Amino acid sequence: MGKKLFHQKLVDPRIQFVGQQFLETPELQLFLYSEKQLREYAASGKFGKLREHLDQRQENIAWLNLHGVHDVELVNQIAQYFNLDKLVVQDLVDTTQRPKIEIHSDYLFFSIKSLSPLNHQKMEVEQISFILTKGILISFQEKKGDHFEHIRKRLREKLGTVREQGADYLLYLLIDAITGNYFNTLNNLEALLDMLPVEVTKDPRPGFISTIEDVKRNLFTIRKSVFPLKEAIFFTEKVPQSFISPPVNRYFSDLKDQLLQLFDEADLNLSRAEGITNLFFSYQGHRMNEVMKVLTLVATIFIPLTFIAGIYGMNFQYMPELSWKWGYFFVWGFMLLCFAGMILFFKRKKWL
Repeated sequence: MGKKLFHQKLVDPRIQFVGQQFLETPELQLFLYSEKQLREYAASGKFGKLREHLDQRQENIAWLNLHGVHDVELVNQIAQYFNLDKLVVQDLVDTTQRPKIEIHSDYLFFSIKSLSPLNHQKMEVEQISFILTKGILISFQEKKGDHFEHIRKRLREKLGTVREQGADYLLYLLIDAITGNYFNTLNNLEALLDMLPVEVTKDPRPGFISTIEDVKRNLFTIRKSVFPLKEAIFFTEKVPQSFISPPVNRYFSDLKDQLLQLFDEADLNLSRAEGITNLFFSYQGHRMNEVMKVLTLVATIFIPLTFIAGIYGMNFQYMPELSWKWGYFFVWGFMLLCFAGMILFFKRKKWL
């Protein structure tokens, strides 16, 4: 993909942003680097300033990153500069796309989902897309985050071999960072699954079901995101060497193993979550049986007493309480005391 003059064109009206807008103003970041030097540029909302540096990049590797794919006009400017297909542009601004990889004549299109843990029960999902061409990698992110900050640090401080490698190796590092986020998210959910059985056996409150369902929903999201990503990584074996060189393809083979492990662990944890759900209902059933046993015992004791009182009606001639001034209030107090005592008993038994 050689240097070219840039001409402003109207955005195709058929290309529409689909998703949630996270940023007011999109931000662009450009790294031009080689083994000996690095130049870094940034711009807000405008591609024109960075276009000049791309035109003069010579033999440097270029990494252009966009935060904020909601700006269809800006994405379209980048697409025109790199001569991207309109269908690819629509995929870039449609954040509901499933992960996939496409091979075009002079570039490779890669779209995946990134997961980041917010807490034990919630996580955020972001679509990140890549365009890989000769010596240039473009990444498109929905929002600003620290997914790739450690890679930027490696570039700035010349850590590791990233500045000695090509754009295909940089693509591997970025996807590897996203895969690491998958593992972090899964580890958070595993930690919660480790705690839940103990909590369920101590006090199987109804709120546990909603927690377990949140965990299962997140595990399904991981599984749903990992499967197409795994298939896309497998497809890299068919990618021409002009895009991904054989030495770098070995790193992608390692990614395949990681994603297979991730997929298996997600399945295993789904089974664990189902087991905890069954454990919860088992304890709930056992607890209900214990409650019914005690209540049946109490009812059995008082049924004959109620029967005898019902027949005679407590209408005896000699009842000392009938002539006692405080008898009525005493009976009310005794009834309230019985009521409070039963409530306390039920709470101590954790029936309420």
